[in-house]
Amino acid sequence: MTIQGNYEEHVSITKELKMSDSFYEVREPHKEAFEEIYNEAKEKGIEIATAKDFLNSLSEDELSTLQHYTLLVEDINVSKLDDEGAYNLLLHHYEKYDFNQDGLISNGIGKSTSLLPLNMPSDEKKVLVETLNGMDEKERFTTLLMLNPPKLQIMEDGTISAVQNDTYMNYQAITNRIHRILNPLPGEYSSPEFQKTMSNFLDLYSKNLEQKKEQEEYVKKQNDNSAQLTKAKIYT
Repeated sequence: MTIQGNYEEHVSITKELKMSDSFYEVREPHKEAFEEIYNEAKEKGIEIATAKDFLNSLSEDELSTLQHYTLLVEDINVSKLDDEGAYNLLLHHYEKYDFNQDGLISNGIGKSTSLLPLNMPSDEKKVLVETLNGMDEKERFTTLLMLNPPKLQIMEDGTISAVQNDTYMNYQAITNRIHRILNPLPGEYSSPEFQKTMSNFLDLYSKNLEQKKEQEEYVKKQNDNSAQLTKAKIYT
């Protein structure tokens, strides 16, 4: 399963994000069977272009495993899937991705947005996950929706569709967004509960980022001192 770009780093960070207990509980009965399919696909080197052929080779029971592990309402009809939708069925939740860059993640016939912002510096994203994991479940997913809300667009037929939000996200952008929530403009409204959650999150995120910066500076100083000592020994 070979992917280009920052995919692997994004996956390694997203993997650490805590999901709800119910998220794992509903998948547990199908987990072992899913892992067998996952490992088989990995061993065979299945990629996006070959995912549909692989799905067509599976038994009805195996397709049922993928359906229930992914929480799809309807049976999997491989002929109705695009390549990305087929491929994402074979991946863990943290590996699913907008491989064709059309703005949404196809998963079977369903479409969704990324759990974490895709266009965010990795060092800040790691601290973001650490911060989110320190929050309770409700506040964690309320914050996730604030960080990475889908962008709505009007289609040619007049319907409204959600696409992946392509707004560049970093600490400053997050701070600006939360300050807007805490200080809504005329006509805007944020509930006191939501404002409290966002304020607490920003305080914790800022603290964690500062601690990370201090740790990095300490390690750099120690390395510099070690390098200077080594250099001094060489010259003496």
